[in-house]
This record gives sequence, C-alpha cells and structure tokens, in this order.
Amino acid sequence: ETCLAIQPSAVELMDEMILGLARQNLELQRRMELIEGTPAALFMVEVAGDDPVELGSKLDKLERQLRGKPGVTALVRTFDETQREPLWRLRESGLPLLMGLPGDRKPVTFVEDTAVSPERLPGFVAAFQQIMTEHGTHGAIYGHASVGCLHIRPVLDLHQHSDVLTMRKISTAVTELVMQYEGSLSGEHGDGLARSEWLSKLFGSDIYQAFRQIKQVADPDGLMNPGKIVDAPPMDQQLRYTQQKRVELPTVMLDYSKQGSITQHVELCSGTGVCRKTSSGTMCPSYRVTMDEAESTRGRANVLRLAFQQMSPAEALGDPAVHDVLDLCLSCKACKAECPSNVDMAKLKAEATHQYFQQHWRPMAHRLQRHLPQLLGWGAWLAPMTNALSRWRFPRWLMQKWFGISQQRSLPVLHRQHFRRWFRQRYRHTPKQDDHRVMLFDDCFTTYMEPHIGQAACKLLNSLGYQVELAGSFCCGRVLISQGYLAVAKRLVEKQAPLLAARLNDDMPLLGLEPSCLLTVTDEWPELFPGEATKLIARQAKLVEQWLSSKNIIYRPLGVQAIVHGHCHQKALVGMSSTMTALRQIPQLQVKELDTGCCGMAGFFGYETRHFEFSKKIASQSLLPSVVAHPDAIVIASGTSCRHQLRDFATCQPLHPIELLAQQRELCEPS
Repeated sequence: ETCLAIQPSAVELMDEMILGLARQNLELQRRMELIEGTPAALFMVEVAGDDPVELGSKLDKLERQLRGKPGVTALVRTFDETQREPLWRLRESGLPLLMGLPGDRKPVTFVEDTAVSPERLPGFVAAFQQIMTEHGTHGAIYGHASVGCLHIRPVLDLHQHSDVLTMRKISTAVTELVMQYEGSLSGEHGDGLARSEWLSKLFGSDIYQAFRQIKQVADPDGLMNPGKIVDAPPMDQQLRYTQQKRVELPTVMLDYSKQGSITQHVELCSGTGVCRKTSSGTMCPSYRVTMDEAESTRGRANVLRLAFQQMSPAEALGDPAVHDVLDLCLSCKACKAECPSNVDMAKLKAEATHQYFQQHWRPMAHRLQRHLPQLLGWGAWLAPMTNALSRWRFPRWLMQKWFGISQQRSLPVLHRQHFRRWFRQRYRHTPKQDDHRVMLFDDCFTTYMEPHIGQAACKLLNSLGYQVELAGSFCCGRVLISQGYLAVAKRLVEKQAPLLAARLNDDMPLLGLEPSCLLTVTDEWPELFPGEATKLIARQAKLVEQWLSSKNIIYRPLGVQAIVHGHCHQKALVGMSSTMTALRQIPQLQVKELDTGCCGMAGFFGYETRHFEFSKKIASQSLLPSVVAHPDAIVIASGTSCRHQLRDFATCQPLHPIELLAQQRELCEPS
C-alpha cells in the first residue's frame, strides 16, 4: 500500500530464490550491480511521467515512508536507463531462471496465476505459503505486486507419483483460498488444462452452465481447445512426464553432476524462447539466419528431450534426424550465459555427436580434424611447400572433394619459424622469484599460424619483469570436443592434466592467447576429467589481457579509435570487461566494444563447403556492417577464427588485443 500511494506505473517483486539463481547465471549476474547485499526479496517500483521534478518528488515521498520500516534493508534510486534496463531484463528472466533449478524438483506451473486485490495481497501470500508448508514444500514468488498478481510456483518433482498427488492437494487448497479472498485463479495467464477443472466451483453452477452453452453454440463439434474452460479433464491427467522409470544413457563422457544427469540438463529448457531473440547478444547465431524454430536452442533441446523419452536414448541419438537438427549449432556457448535456464547446447551437442558416431562412420573431414595439431606441426615444418599448395587450384579441389574444405575459403599461412621454435631460440630460462614467473599456453593456432602474437605476449610480459615459460606441446582438445571425439579428448586430458598441474602452483598463472583453447581448459577439462588437477588448472588459467587488466601498466598514448569484437566463448564464460579495461589503459585510445554476436566461423565450421555460405550470412548480420561503419578504426579481435573471418570478408587486418598492448608498451629486450 505504501508503494501504491504514489501511483507507480509498476511494482514488481522477485524473491530470494530467483535472485540466488540469477547470481549463478553467467549473463544475469552482470545485471545485478545495483542490488545491495543478498536481500530476501527485491521490490522494483517504477514511476513514469514527463516532469522529472514531479517524479523525483514521488520517489522522495516513497523513500521517507519506507526508510526504517522493518525488513527494508536498502533503497536504491536511479533515473539512468542503462541501470534500469538490466534490472527489468532480470525480472523478465524469472521463469526460465526457475526452470533452470538443478535436479528434478522444479517450481511447477499450476497455481502460479492467482490474483487478489492488492491491499489484501500480504495476507493472501502468507496463507499461500502456509499451504505449501503444510504439504512439505516451498515456492518461488515473483510478479506484479501492484495489481495483486504474484506468480507463486510450488517446488515439486512430477516424475514422482507422490508429488503429483501433492500438486492436486495444493491446487484444491489454493482454489479455496482464492475464493476466500474473492480473487481469481487466472489473473494473467489463462485457465488452460491446469485450472479449468476448478472453474465450476469458482464461478458457481449457473455461470458455468452459461459457459457451456456459449461453447456449444460457438463450437458444436468441440474442435477448438477441447477441455479448456468447460468439460475439463482432471488437471493431473495429461502430464508430460509418465511414471515409468527414466532411462539414462548407458555412458556419458562429460560430467553432469551439477545438473543431476544429462536428461535433467536437457530438461533445463523452460521453453520461454529467449534463444529466439534477434538483437543484442550472441544467442542463437543459426536461428538468427534461418528464423527456423528447429535451429534455436529451444528447438534442439526439444528434440533431445524427445530422444531421452525413448526406451533407448542412445539408439534415438543415432537417428540422422537428431544429428541434422544439431548440425548448424556453432557451439558458441552463448546459450550457457544468455539462456536464463543455463542450457549448454554446446556441451549437449558434443555428447550427442559422440553418441551418434558410436553408430555411424566418421566422415573424412572429422578424421582430418582429429589430427589437426599434428598436421599443423608437419605443415609448418614444410611451410613453403604447404603454403604454396594451399593456393593452387588442384590441391584445393582435392581438399574440397576429400575433406569438404571450401575452395572459396582462404587457408591460414603456416610458419616454419613457428612460435615454439622462436621461443627456444630466443629465450633462456633464468632464475626468478616465483611471483615473477608466468606460464604461457602455447596453443597450436597461435604457435603455427600466428606466431607473432605469441612473440608480442612474451615481449610485453618480459617488459613488465615476468619470466615466461611455455606450457609445452599440450593440446586443449577443442577440435576433438567440437566434433564429439569425447573418448579421445578424455584420454588426452587424463594424460595431460596431471603433468600440467604439477608444474603450476597457487601463485603461478597459466595465461592463454586463444580464447577457444584457454577456455576449453577452464570449462571442459574439469568435466572430462573431474579432480584436483583440472580444478587447479581451471583456477589458474586466465586470458593474458584478463590477467593484465588488474595491473597498472604504462603505455604510449594512441589517439585513434579501436573497435573490439569479442570471441563467443570469452563473452559467454568470462565476459569482455577485462579486455576492455586492459585496452583502456592506453592513453587517448577510444575503445568501443561492438555488439556483434557470432562471427560465424566457429573453427572448422566456416571452412566446410556445406557451411561456407551460412558462415558468411552469420558474419553479414552484424559483424561485417559494424566494421564497415568504422573505416578508420583499429579492429581488435581475440579469436583466431574471428580474425580469419574478418580478413576474408571485411578486407581488414584485425589485431589481437595483446598486439596493440605490446605495440604501445615501451618494450625492453630480454637480456
């Protein structure tokens, strides 16, 4: 009532369950900067109008009345749209956040749309909570407090017959409560199959019979929404979950303990369709091109959900139709951050692809990728010949015919004087203090294709007084994981992780230049080989610019503009703020982060003939127009694939962030 007294345009509520889940979401946790502490609930009171003085007066009045009231822990006011909008987006994520609750117990939709007069809402909510307590559960609460419509969802596991019975008991009790408070079972969402059963009781027999007569006249054959509003079946009769024993995959290669199981991971998808957005962020690159539901994260999750409902999920995953639905997923990981339910389709695709190829032959392109690190090493050793062959028509025709590599796509230049060779010849390890030693993850892309980036990193780190040592010939397994070679990747990590961990200590960082490789170590390694070794490595692993961003470094001024395109994995897993902070340490440099989504290259995806045009369409949606719109700016991109895509289609020469930082640093040659 205190909030309503100032005639707000909205009063929205989120409880601690939603706020707690938001803090665990990679994208949403960045929207909670204004929230102080860990409140039990958050009220968002909005006032609207044309007169800022009048609006300020209303908020002054509200603050005076709320300050010091029991339960009010903080009051935060903002007129800044950039601060307000993240909170509204957080509020809109309430349902998918709740459906992303790990395990089988979920906040279930069946009494979530009750509404009563706003002044009676506190007593109603207290009585509602008492009903849930009496039935051995609790619920999530959020919604439109200003109009008395709060969405309260009891937490139940509808795989269990006992909880199905509890759902019905709660529904019966809540119907009685709504009638007591002279409210409505459906304030916003409609009655549907969940509430129509109770309408004869809510409205009385006379009105209910009138409903039936209207339905009979308008739809004599009962074709339109049968069972809705009138003549409804029992609300627990047509549930999606059956009471049969759930069948899991016989073996999975990745760790799903945080979700409970791979089936529970698939069921995180709430169906709200945030993945169908067409502006801002990255999710979902393939859907933005095709606008086809099957190419959205939700569409793929539904296909996998159906596969897991079969008696033999492993056999169902061997169906080519399932494999085809996953084909255009770029494994960008944007859904892992931008989906409020935390659906990680890249992980699910890798697992499903592994299962599929347990039953089918691998194409030659996959076999090529399996051995890519070794092939790059051999190609670099024969670099002059390799580079020449990559430009000749007949070898390119053979590569397209045998391995599906498009002749329209340029191939990277390999270097005989690759990064590891340069490092061995140019650097010598000298005793240093432990806190002045860093380990550089010399990934195969940087090593053989862009050694100058590794050299720039070494020189920059040396100029700051750090002794660099290389991780050595460790492969992150990125390509293996992307193509579902999970058994091979697992053996690779089991062999490499203990060796790498033994060389690290709690103070020695493992720094990486290629986001897809370094973040594979932090994201997939602990799921392929859970244990202390991979935990230590993931804890110590940082992108070089991420690690440098916390240090006070002096650079030469540079009075130009730089535009920054973020790698999908970096945006999803660690964000771009550290890269932007590092670049902004360069005096006079105007740095702008582009909201450009995915570049469309996605490693080998963009090389394939069958994906080449699709890859170009993704790049053409936002990345290429954004670069063209800044013709005089320095283009920064941290990903190898991103830079390759830009060189092919934007005719620019993008830099890795470290290249620009090293260029502006007064470099000191190592002794």
